[in-house]
Amino acid sequence: MATLKELYDDNPWWESQDNIDNDPKITDWNESKIKWDPRIRSTFDYSTDIIYSIRGPRQVGKTTLIKLQIRDFLKKGISPWNIMYYSFDTDKSSKRLVELIENYLNSTKRLRGKGRSYLFLDEVSKVPDWFDGIKRLHDQGKLKNFTVVVSGSHTIDLKKSLENLTGRRGKTNDAYDKVLLPMKFSEYVMIRDESLKSYIIKNNLNNRTKRKKLFTDIMKQTIDEDLDQLQTKLQTLNDLLIDYMITGGNPEVVDTYHQKHFLDNYLYTKQLDYILGDLKNLNKNEQYFRQIITNIINNNEWPHSWLSIQKDTDIRNSDTVADYVDILQNMFVLTMFHFYDPSKKRIMIRKNKKIHFHDPFFFHSLKNWITGGKSFQNSLSFVQNHTNQGFLAEGIVGDHLIRLAFGLNEQKQNFNYHNHVFYWNKERTTEVDFIFKTENIELPIEVKFQNKIESKHFKGLKYYNEISQCDSSLMISKNDMDTTDNSIIIPASVFLLLI
Repeated sequence: MATLKELYDDNPWWESQDNIDNDPKITDWNESKIKWDPRIRSTFDYSTDIIYSIRGPRQVGKTTLIKLQIRDFLKKGISPWNIMYYSFDTDKSSKRLVELIENYLNSTKRLRGKGRSYLFLDEVSKVPDWFDGIKRLHDQGKLKNFTVVVSGSHTIDLKKSLENLTGRRGKTNDAYDKVLLPMKFSEYVMIRDESLKSYIIKNNLNNRTKRKKLFTDIMKQTIDEDLDQLQTKLQTLNDLLIDYMITGGNPEVVDTYHQKHFLDNYLYTKQLDYILGDLKNLNKNEQYFRQIITNIINNNEWPHSWLSIQKDTDIRNSDTVADYVDILQNMFVLTMFHFYDPSKKRIMIRKNKKIHFHDPFFFHSLKNWITGGKSFQNSLSFVQNHTNQGFLAEGIVGDHLIRLAFGLNEQKQNFNYHNHVFYWNKERTTEVDFIFKTENIELPIEVKFQNKIESKHFKGLKYYNEISQCDSSLMISKNDMDTTDNSIIIPASVFLLLI
């Protein structure tokens, strides 16, 4: 039988609430020059009986997010006994999970009183059938007046397991399943530059409603005065965007680069090891994975078919390629965009797919694995090339459009970005990088991250609007901000601040 003593190491605030400040995650966060407190933390409703999940790639800060929330609870005067945290790094039994929670509930009943309590179950996806334990506790009424947060790095297992808790997760208008991705560019800017942070706060650009209005204005071919004024800060924003192309949004990587202007090789190796480790746990062939990633990276200019990727590998079946890419999407390593037919107003599943990386540092870690050499020097050299900057900018915009679509979507629990962000081309001669579609919005978007936008760059947008009968389009530039016939031009670094 589990004893309360076994939980003390993970809950040192039971002895003294000040012990939360000695937690390794909190200590690392305090010592970091880059103090990222993810905006997603404000989307949790801790006032009612809900079972939340936090998924996302490894090393992005899921445990830190939980510890920051526990610290906030303690600072607000919530009894330490009403907060239980446990990491299932070593415990692998669903029965063990139930024993630990039941023992906590029984031993702290009087100490907790009648106030709301909070269960934080970290790395729960490592426990086979963990959901059966939660289901049992819920059905026995033992989770009444509890808000439960479960997290896991095995994102595929966690996602599938949560389907077994249908009808037991409480009521919310937001999403039960939170996805913590690497920090967005807007968050990156605010923690890298105090002057820009002050400007963003002063002009309310960090407010969701304000950002939504600014995007709506863009849809109406209008450049808001707040965006216009950002041109005075464009050089700083562009410099930060180039840095973001090197580091991505991984907090440890961002902090290291901010302090040293250099990234140690172990950071690339650690990211790679996590990806390879998860694939190994899924019984996937490392060499097949290496061949697939090599093909995707070396042929990044055009959309892919599963067959075109398979031909350059030892894989016998193109369905295997599709399976690997699907897994990498669920691990938040890759993003995949379907072809959109503007005349039929629907996606074409069988057409070629455009593939990007969720985060630039995922790209660099995998590219350096393939090419070898000195990781940071390779990444720096790659980013200094203007053509490569365009490729990375397109991937960053694609990732942020997914986040924007989620933010605008009213049915967040059923959100699937494949229904909202696409691409279009015509026989490799005319293309539009992204089609953004949500509710009544259909917006073709072209990314041209170069010094000057010319009339020829609008060819794809104009052709698409003729077919689709859309009356607006968006050109994402490097420096230009202007309006033209049926199109608006916005610098990438400015546009990304809206998301």
